[in-house]
Amino acid sequence: MVFRLSTAFIFSSLLLGLAAAQLEIPALPPRVPQEAPLLPLPLPQEAETASPGVPNPLQPQSSPKAPSPQKDAPLLITVRADWPALVEGKKTTVPFIRTLTIPGARAAQLRQRGGSITASLEADLTAFVATLPLQPENARFEELWNGWAVVQRNGLTINMAKTRASIETVLNDPRGVQANIIVAGQVPPERTLNFFASRGIAQHLGTGETNYSGSSPARVKNIQVGTRRFQDRLVEGKIVSFNQIVGPISTRTGFVTGLVIAGDRTANGVGGGICQVSTTVFRTLYGAGLPILERRNHSYQVRYYDPQGLDGTIYQPNLDLKFANDTGGALWFQGGWDEADSRLTIQVFGKVRDFTVEVGTPRTLRTTPALPDRLLPDATLPAGERQQVDWAAPGAVIEVTRQFRRDGQVFKQDILKSTYRPWPNIFLVGTRS
Repeated sequence: MVFRLSTAFIFSSLLLGLAAAQLEIPALPPRVPQEAPLLPLPLPQEAETASPGVPNPLQPQSSPKAPSPQKDAPLLITVRADWPALVEGKKTTVPFIRTLTIPGARAAQLRQRGGSITASLEADLTAFVATLPLQPENARFEELWNGWAVVQRNGLTINMAKTRASIETVLNDPRGVQANIIVAGQVPPERTLNFFASRGIAQHLGTGETNYSGSSPARVKNIQVGTRRFQDRLVEGKIVSFNQIVGPISTRTGFVTGLVIAGDRTANGVGGGICQVSTTVFRTLYGAGLPILERRNHSYQVRYYDPQGLDGTIYQPNLDLKFANDTGGALWFQGGWDEADSRLTIQVFGKVRDFTVEVGTPRTLRTTPALPDRLLPDATLPAGERQQVDWAAPGAVIEVTRQFRRDGQVFKQDILKSTYRPWPNIFLVGTRS
């Protein structure tokens, strides 16, 4: 099995009760790819048209066709725009298409009333336009249906007068079905495609994922604070230092007190949970093929970090996670978390390379039984109350092989070795009277 995790994106639409019209709201972040004329989804009769992918921006695409005119045909009010994009370093565009559908019976009533825009239709139109991307968003990498690309989501400027005229023209045409939202212009964001193009950042190099299900609220807080340091972060230089990117771990920088591994016990400490971030970053850069300069695995196998053997612990100021940046250019990090799945994901992007990296399945070379349960007195808990803070794990020696391939042939490989000590279940036992 190749350990190279990537984010899977799903397609979503949100039904709004606006006079039987249905509006799709893009989820950002994570980025939800826009409509793909080549991959349409089946739609209910009165649903807004919206499709889940983005077509290959390097190939010309045709716009979706309006249905043939018929009795009680719906009224389709569509906005179309092309956003600037970079695909493998080449400038192109990706389409943005969204449609408000007025059901056939209601459209027929509007035509019978003279084909003018009524107060209720104006309200629906205004609400629909309000959901459009009117404000620009900084360019960043997005995973489209056919791979990663930098997308510059410009803000759309809508000409409402011409839009109303388009709608009225269609309503007064017995064969009319398709009206258009008129885009008068686009407003670029502060960070454009040139930010990436000028630095040669064009390729997805690696993705790391971990699961933090079962974490305490304090641990989740620290995971999120640490991950924000890797959200849309440019890293230049020949060394990537985790501690340097994250900065000081203290309450002044947003971290809270949580459980940390301190010697042979688990104790409270500021930033407990930050190793979830360092482990995810380790997997990201290890899968990207960067050489390891400094890395230490945890003392024991931590249940959050399956598969074992691919973790990296840090402890400021003495213990860091470091990689050499041998890409010949800058690195760009993006990161985020899925609260529903308790999944943390971090990606790294850089210059285009002519080889791929494959991380094999961890192999357990030998193992030793877990230790007996350990009870630790805790004056913060009521007398006799017991709280489990750690879970038993066997000791193990685990190896992982990383291979570098060019034109299908392995030209280099290395082996990562991790040694874990056996660990007990640990319970805090209250002593407070």
